[in-house]
Amino acid sequence: MNVNIIREYASILGNYMKKFGLESVDIAYLIKSTKKNIDSLLEESGSVELETLELISQIFGLRYFQFGDPNFKMPSFNSLPEKTKARIVFRKKEGPHQEKTYDQPLLNEKITTILAKYNKGDEFLTQHIVNKLFEDFKEEVSTSEVGKRLVNSLNQYVLQTKKTQNKKGKRGRKPYYFRLIKKIPAQVLAEAKEKVGEVVKEEPVERTGKQ
Repeated sequence: MNVNIIREYASILGNYMKKFGLESVDIAYLIKSTKKNIDSLLEESGSVELETLELISQIFGLRYFQFGDPNFKMPSFNSLPEKTKARIVFRKKEGPHQEKTYDQPLLNEKITTILAKYNKGDEFLTQHIVNKLFEDFKEEVSTSEVGKRLVNSLNQYVLQTKKTQNKKGKRGRKPYYFRLIKKIPAQVLAEAKEKVGEVVKEEPVERTGKQ
């Protein structure tokens, strides 16, 4: 894929986002990516995989060859996937996304509330934690930052394994799986929730099962 195609795709995405009132953080949420990746695409910097372009297209109920066609008619709101419509409503209600910074204890406590949803022996990727942080707290954190917290601050509960994600078509360094080696104690969870000061959504987390 050459730069001209990326530029054209970025322009089209920008037009769709403007029409439906979405921001890069919303696109990232809908395809389980990061705001940084979407911003890079919109700024035409770096590289982007075809799989990502296809996922973005599906946000609007389209295939890549439809979305990437500048002459293709934009879909109506009612024809969009339900999750996309819900996100549009959410963004309209919430208003423009505000970047936030968090101190280490607060972020650690939020990660703790997410780890509490796992069972001993469950395996997960840092991306799974990143997704839940965004879903539960509207907080965007990098996978490297989450990995650092798991290894340095929460290593009494979590172990980094030597198992990597094996996904076809993915290039570059493969992320390592983490395993919960100790269930989060009830008292620790209660203290974390108290510090966070919010009710954590009771939604399932992504697991790969036990070894």
